[in-house]
Amino acid sequence: MDSSLSRVTVVTVTWASEGAMRGFLAALPPGVALVVVDNASPDGTVAAVRAARPGAVVVENGTNLGFGAGCNRGLDRVGTEFALLANPDARLTAAAIAGLVAAAEAHPAARLVAPLILDGEGRPVRSWNASHLRRGGMPGRREGEPWPAGPFCADYASGACLLLRPREGLRFDERFFLFYEDDDLCLRAGGVLVEPAVGVAHEGGRSSGGSARVTWRKAWHMAWSRLLFLQLHGGGAGREAWRMAGRHAGKLLGHAVTLRARKVVADAGALAGTLAWIGGRRRAV
Repeated sequence: MDSSLSRVTVVTVTWASEGAMRGFLAALPPGVALVVVDNASPDGTVAAVRAARPGAVVVENGTNLGFGAGCNRGLDRVGTEFALLANPDARLTAAAIAGLVAAAEAHPAARLVAPLILDGEGRPVRSWNASHLRRGGMPGRREGEPWPAGPFCADYASGACLLLRPREGLRFDERFFLFYEDDDLCLRAGGVLVEPAVGVAHEGGRSSGGSARVTWRKAWHMAWSRLLFLQLHGGGAGREAWRMAGRHAGKLLGHAVTLRARKVVADAGALAGTLAWIGGRRRAV
């Protein structure tokens, strides 16, 4: 095993992720330390992990604490120099892990290091961006952006795969149950070093089920967490909340008229999350 791999503990948070974890564990190089934090999965996620990786540290939460809180519980169990946070639908290789460690060593001031994310077909994804606080004045379409030729700094990079040094004390804000916790972390870290020479496949959206209830909850948290992020970082959350309420209500009506059931569920969840934030609700659903 590459000596750099012994300096890394992979941390992943699961909820109803049995299928995704089978692929995750099959791709993970042997011998790499692993911490799995399970948020009370209703399926066989924990059993699958224990069967495939007997040496893994498995933290079983009695309830779903959310993604950020789960990551924090995992980081508390890391004893190596580096922790690599990875979603269950990420596919890590020895070369990718070693490449991220090398990038962190070459740029010691970087508190977070991210790879180039690849989709399920192996195509690169623009998984970095400016902070939400600055995106409003930028073009929405990014096809014309040049692909980077070397390492660069970004305000934000996807939390699907992030390398950090646990001893520095960087942790997620647990007020975010789901979504925007990585935006907040990146902003507090002062940005992210992205190393495009390292590629990590990410089969997005496969780490949990796709039922109507899950769709509704994800939309609820996407809206609620966006407003919390803006509130914490001076982004005009109050004005944005009322704008979002009007937009989601309009979309809900339009999709109901055209009988697009899945979109109606998502619109209803987003509207409910927005109204919950406006009403001062601070407890996740």
